[in-house]
Amino acid sequence: MIETKQIKHNVTPKMYLKIFFALLALTLLTFLQPYIINESLHSTVSIQMFIALVKTFLIVAYYMHLKYETVLFKMIVLVAVVTLCIFFIITATDAIFRNETFDMFNK
Repeated sequence: MIETKQIKHNVTPKMYLKIFFALLALTLLTFLQPYIINESLHSTVSIQMFIALVKTFLIVAYYMHLKYETVLFKMIVLVAVVTLCIFFIITATDAIFRNETFDMFNK
């Protein structure tokens, strides 16, 4: 039988409030970022995607308790996310290059 190591949860309501206010601050930063840093659209999207990744990490780690799971379960979630990203990249590439002149399916 496989023995799993249990990680002790020490999640308090105070920590949930800290994470909630961090998410609230990051959401506010997402809305105010174009006014604070008035750069090109490319840099605005890049900065906002980075903020979204930080918020996603906080939600997955604390609210979904992935921080306290076993390594095997974390790897299963990671493989699922990487697979999803691969499909997103394939779909985005198809959407971007669909109407180009070198489209091999357009004859």
